[in-house]
Amino acid sequence: MGNILKLESEIRTKYQITIPEEIRVKAKLSVGDKLLWQYDEVRNEIIVMPKPKSFSDKLWGLGKELWVDESSDDYVRKERENW
Repeated sequence: MGNILKLESEIRTKYQITIPEEIRVKAKLSVGDKLLWQYDEVRNEIIVMPKPKSFSDKLWGLGKELWVDESSDDYVRKERENW
């Protein structure tokens, strides 16, 4: 948990907030960047993250560690043989 920043800001009258400078710097946020908001009802938590400029670039290579021992082509071939 040593790599998690916990800072405070206040909700103002028009429901505006200021993102603390240390978080803005670490997250490389700039004026005009968009944020995605998510509410987790189970944990009663608000999750805020920068909206990627390109979702496909952000997801590129996700899960690549799954294919270390077997190529995706071999996996698909085996699955088709089992049908």
